[in-house]
Amino acid sequence: MMDVSGRRLEDAIRLLKFQGFERIQVTLTASPRLRDKGFNADSRVIRQELSDQNIVELLVCNLNS
Repeated sequence: MMDVSGRRLEDAIRLLKFQGFERIQVTLTASPRLRDKGFNADSRVIRQELSDQNIVELLVCNLNS
């Protein structure tokens, strides 16, 4: 699996799907006051893992908070 850490979420998902990964789960990490803003295509991937169920789990943060 390609390392997509540091990439924009939109680009990371596109690259992973190109590699054949269809099941992608996105989780946001943020300070408590910014958690309700959610993530968007410009969020950055800070960690990725492949679960036992072949799901790519991406942890993202927002740069423009």
